[in-house]
Amino acid sequence: MNKVITTAAVILCLAGSANAGDARTSHGRSTALAASTHTVLIGADIDAALPLGTYGDLNGIGGGALLTIEYPMMEQLSLTGRVGFQFHADKNSTVAGLSVDSHVHTNPVLLGARYYVMETNRQGLFAAAELGMFDLMTGATVSGTSGSSNDIKFGVGAGVGYAWNQWSARVNIHSHDMGHFGDALMVTGGVGYQFAGF
Repeated sequence: MNKVITTAAVILCLAGSANAGDARTSHGRSTALAASTHTVLIGADIDAALPLGTYGDLNGIGGGALLTIEYPMMEQLSLTGRVGFQFHADKNSTVAGLSVDSHVHTNPVLLGARYYVMETNRQGLFAAAELGMFDLMTGATVSGTSGSSNDIKFGVGAGVGYAWNQWSARVNIHSHDMGHFGDALMVTGGVGYQFAGF
């Protein structure tokens, strides 16, 4: 009888140890797998922006915040959406002997896709592509006289990034105006966090 009790106790201890090991492994992966258990993932990005070329001649450095949504289509591919606001500092230049302070603030509304290259469960290196509308809010002050305008333009962009747990970091290049592709280039770099899923 003592042998039966001892054997049962040993089996229960081994089973408990195995379950504890599985629980530790599962806990370590829980964050990484969170993305695959939800249909829609909600998050936010913050970024810094640098206008390039002729865009940089009338637009200063900037920063922004965007609300993000990610819809997993398959193991490594997601559809994405981002909407937000990007603020830019004034850029001082001289035009026809006059001092001009100008900026172009932006409201992007973008749809795109994200492809996870190296790992599954929406972790690791990814490539992203986006297209959508940019509400360009131009402001300028010339010799104390100010003016502004709003223009809706169609633009595209691409980027690379890295995702870990709910966090991600990415670098993008966008053209804010397909009609003047090379004159409206912007490089952005930022950090994102997915805070909800359903």
